[in-house]
Amino acid sequence: MANIKIIGLGNSFAGDDAIGDIVARQLLPYQSPSVSVIEGGLAGLNLLHEMEETETLILIDAVHSQSEAGNIVRFIAPQDLDKIGQLTWGSSTASTHAFGLGEALTLANTLELLPQQVILYGIELGHIHPGEPLSPQVSRAIPLVVLRIVKEELGQPTCTNSN
Repeated sequence: MANIKIIGLGNSFAGDDAIGDIVARQLLPYQSPSVSVIEGGLAGLNLLHEMEETETLILIDAVHSQSEAGNIVRFIAPQDLDKIGQLTWGSSTASTHAFGLGEALTLANTLELLPQQVILYGIELGHIHPGEPLSPQVSRAIPLVVLRIVKEELGQPTCTNSN
């Protein structure tokens, strides 16, 4: 059982929507017996299964709030469920997830399946053009999100050596 589970969400073929999976890949070196890192892709309802036997769930996904591309926000569930539902893709929008993140978290909360701590790191989208790479603004957010998760959530020192 992993005490901490980190799940990156997104569509690797839809521009900036790939950000969650890309950040998860950058966090793979921090895996341990107590920390699990998963590239969740278009997880949808599979998130309910991933929440099982987890004390802390850290999610990384693209958000859409009309702010500057690459902007990083941090939310806690269940307190911020309404905001998460507004900013993440849902089944009522043109979602790349069959079931939206906000909907999955709301369902888990209703069914009392949420882990003790659920944190969402959202990165503001620049574009979601199929087949396009990440926008430069969103690409620049990657090391910042990784650093925040490693320091603030995992409590681990990070390497600042530039060699």
